[in-house]
Amino acid sequence: MPRPKGGSSRSELVRLAIAGIDAQIQDLMDKRKQFAKLAPGAAGSAPSAPAASGVSRAAVTGTKAASAKKKRVVSAATRKKLKEAAKARWARVRAERD
Repeated sequence: MPRPKGGSSRSELVRLAIAGIDAQIQDLMDKRKQFAKLAPGAAGSAPSAPAASGVSRAAVTGTKAASAKKKRVVSAATRKKLKEAAKARWARVRAERD
């Protein structure tokens, strides 16, 4: 954000920044309402107020995609191969340093 010329105080700049953010939030909320009208089933899936920080995106959007995704399982043999490859890489790095 460019600084205005003159003797504006820092608190005035912060107040203006907050006002700009509030305007953006209001604009986004209006757009959300328009989209909710287009998809009636999705109207209740997301909160109408901004979410608190620290909340996962899946919890905010109401999707189950993040929780439904299965965790990948690596076999013991594959873990052993990965471990040996990592040891070999580090051995090459140490050999180059010496």
